[in-house]
Amino acid sequence: MERKTRDDYRNFGKAYYHFNLERLEGRNIFTRPEDYRIGMATVALLTLKYNVQIFAFELLPNHAHIVLYSDGPTCLEMFAYIKRRLSKMLADKGEAPLPENYGFRLTPIEDKETLIIQILYTVRNHYEKNFCTPDTYEWGTGYLYFSGISNSIRGQKVSTMSKAEVRRLTGSKEELPGEWEIHSELGVLPRNFVRSDKVMQLFSSAKQYMTRLVKEYEAMVKIATELGETVDFSEEEVQDIVNSYLRSTYPGRLFKSLTQEEKIKSAVQVNDRLGLTPRQLSKALRMSELGISQAIRAKDYGIKK
Repeated sequence: MERKTRDDYRNFGKAYYHFNLERLEGRNIFTRPEDYRIGMATVALLTLKYNVQIFAFELLPNHAHIVLYSDGPTCLEMFAYIKRRLSKMLADKGEAPLPENYGFRLTPIEDKETLIIQILYTVRNHYEKNFCTPDTYEWGTGYLYFSGISNSIRGQKVSTMSKAEVRRLTGSKEELPGEWEIHSELGVLPRNFVRSDKVMQLFSSAKQYMTRLVKEYEAMVKIATELGETVDFSEEEVQDIVNSYLRSTYPGRLFKSLTQEEKIKSAVQVNDRLGLTPRQLSKALRMSELGISQAIRAKDYGIKK
């Protein structure tokens, strides 16, 4: 990480933040269940060693996202700790440790609405890649919120386990609270340390949570752009985005009544706001991909490129 970035983070006070590990280029950090168990234990240990509050997190094969409450200096210490643990994990299985210049990004969360969006962005990562629904991904917190089965996912209490077994499952000699539970396959369960109660208080109902989780298209693109990531919309999502834009822009109009010019203007606007490609837009608007590409490059629709 650049020294300037570190110096900036040292000035960050107590607040909510989106803490995300950079993507490791060319290879993965987590490949085996035991790797993810070390990752789960690492996030859990942050709450004990650094008194940080965690509201959501998700471990991805080559990076991770955590929404938390802390301050900049503490987050720098946390990152150094995470990097040491993950590098040791990689070395123990015969792989190179994390690169010397491997870093993280710390994004301040300034209000309640931004906190909601950052949590939604975090828990929908595997859903975004079309791997599984957020409430079925085991290496994160998506299955905790408004879930009918999360309380059934239980482990063995630390107080009933030997120190050697706890150390084997966590990769640490750190003493865990006796009431915490460790699952034989999933490792330290997030129910022990994640403030899922506070997350659910941000939403009026389970329906509102799920609706926003799958429909906040523009907000997801905005966050992804800020983090240097991309959002991979499915064909169904693209159609939903286009239909929603047409309904709001041309209320009461049927699709077949829209002129070619109106469709082109819509394509240009949606491309600018959400980055949908001419190919994606051509299918949704039933238009020529070439015509949309030309319109996006032109200067006739009020968008400066």
